[in-house]
Amino acid sequence: MNFSIKTLALLATASFVFAGCMNSKEAYEKSKLSGFVIDQTKDLIKKNPPPIDFSPIEKRLDEIEPNVQALDQQSKKTEEVINKLENSLATIEKLEKESKSEFERSNTSVIFFNSGSAYLGANSMQELYRWKSGVDQAKSVYNYSIEIYASADKTGSEYANKRLRERRANEVKKFLIDVLGITAPVNITTEQPSHSKHLMVDRRVVVSIKCK
Repeated sequence: MNFSIKTLALLATASFVFAGCMNSKEAYEKSKLSGFVIDQTKDLIKKNPPPIDFSPIEKRLDEIEPNVQALDQQSKKTEEVINKLENSLATIEKLEKESKSEFERSNTSVIFFNSGSAYLGANSMQELYRWKSGVDQAKSVYNYSIEIYASADKTGSEYANKRLRERRANEVKKFLIDVLGITAPVNITTEQPSHSKHLMVDRRVVVSIKCK
């Protein structure tokens, strides 16, 4: 059989192309098989997940548990201490409030005047001296102000009684500051909403303190 060079070249080229096609097909089939295997493997893992070894975690938790229990105990003790402190503070505040109230009650003085007068007599001055000595015993303990409440009996006009109450209050304030050396704030109240049954009782000035 005689073949020309051209014929042999064509046969060689066709053989090469055929072999390449066969190799591509084989690679494609392998690729499909690989994808199938991967999908099947994923599905199996999803349905039957591999067991996880929790023993290291459990061991660590066992090691930490005593510390957690110790912290819980410490937290309880701390809470008990805080509760005791809060109770103590509440008791102290209550005692302080009672002490202030008692201090206010025990340091109240009443000064009486003659009818229509704002003159401070010797007895009134002596009473204010006594009142100040009681206040001085606690002036470094409490921060307070001086309260002056002035009254007048119901004889006379409202205008005259208003002026009289102001004169009495200012007279007592002047004595407290200029003579007794009071440095605390002094507040004056001259409003008198009502009168008592006895005229003498209304002719007065009440001096008290108010703790802040």
